[in-house]
Amino acid sequence: MSRQPQDPAQPQVFGLHHAAFRCRDAEETSAFYDGILGFPLVQALEIDRHPTTGAPVHYMHIFFDIGSHDPAAPNYIAFFEVHDHPGDAFEFKTQWGMDLHFAMGVRDHADLARWKKRLVARGVKVEGPIDHGMCTSIYFHDPNGYRLEFAAQNDAEHATFDGNKRQAHAALSRWSGWKADRVSRAAPHQGA
Repeated sequence: MSRQPQDPAQPQVFGLHHAAFRCRDAEETSAFYDGILGFPLVQALEIDRHPTTGAPVHYMHIFFDIGSHDPAAPNYIAFFEVHDHPGDAFEFKTQWGMDLHFAMGVRDHADLARWKKRLVARGVKVEGPIDHGMCTSIYFHDPNGYRLEFAAQNDAEHATFDGNKRQAHAALSRWSGWKADRVSRAAPHQGA
């Protein structure tokens, strides 16, 4: 949205405040995000009621400052450790990147290389750098199985990204047509 909504009557949104995920263990998660990544732990809230239903549930909610383009408005990644919750079927597993991943921007390709060196030195398995055309990324997993990404853009990648923005609706339309065609061709064979 680049700071201004398409509809001037729509209240402005200022980007990500936080993204929140489950964690196996708050201490282990803090050791990774604060200790290995160096993202300061800024909140650790012990709460005993579900925030929307009021139902009793005892959990720890932790927040890490992941930085932002505006130092006065940081972004956070947050986690819930819900211990001994009856009937909880949440499964921690190593996530495939197309199922779920959390990407954070870094200044440039040199910082991307420094991050890879830092992570590898701390025993974290890192994939990449991978050139996506519109950015270059490295990928790794946290102790909960979540796939994380650091991404950087040089001038050519910025230009490609901007060009893709202008073509986004047309590209989505082509995809939807391709998908509809596949579904319609597969439909007669499904009952056979």
